[in-house]
Amino acid sequence: MKLVEGQLVHHRYRLDRRLAQGGMGEVWKGFDIQLGRIVAIKALRTDTVNVEAKLRRLRAEAHNSANLAHPNIAALFDYYEHDGIGFLIMEYVPSKSLADLYHKEKIIDPTKLLPILIQTARGLFVAHSHGVIHRDVKPANIMVSDTGNVKITDFGVSYSSDQEQITQDGMVVGTAQYISPEQAQGEQATAQSDIYSLGVVAYEGLCGHRPFTGATPVDIAAAHVNDPVPPLPENVDLQL
Repeated sequence: MKLVEGQLVHHRYRLDRRLAQGGMGEVWKGFDIQLGRIVAIKALRTDTVNVEAKLRRLRAEAHNSANLAHPNIAALFDYYEHDGIGFLIMEYVPSKSLADLYHKEKIIDPTKLLPILIQTARGLFVAHSHGVIHRDVKPANIMVSDTGNVKITDFGVSYSSDQEQITQDGMVVGTAQYISPEQAQGEQATAQSDIYSLGVVAYEGLCGHRPFTGATPVDIAAAHVNDPVPPLPENVDLQL
């Protein structure tokens, strides 16, 4: 099934504008005609390999997000499958990401960055309290409004303690630049893994660059395991 503007999903959600398209699926800005509100619609592509495995991953994302009601987590409203396509209906977050802010400002004033980190930590705490590990905490998945309100997004590779295993043992999950040492070694991620990744996010905001670099993602992931964390610049107030 090809998705087009104006199409209704589940006789309720109208596709208004494609926002992004990737290897696994596409994300649309949509409209819930029953409740009269804007939504985000994440749809799984059917023209890719391993569709069933990707559909299981989308179901897991829906399962893991379903009970995470918190102001700092983008809400899941509905999940629906039709003709082999899975649809996640989510809260539409018009804010820019922390990655956009980093790209624009390079180094973030600590008094501005700290509230963002605190809100992100609060959202992660709620997820962890429900047994859900995000596993891909990074600036692109932290949305920040003009007033400084934070929403954590994309639980697409998240893991829940009460779900069956989807990823294979030893499989590396996460983004190399922000991955925890245990994830980089193919071990099971924990709540501490998410906190480590948030620490990398904080380092980047304070310093204007990430703590570890490398020629390839494998090199960067290995650096998280083997290299000491570079010290913060002297101008960063460690008492904050």
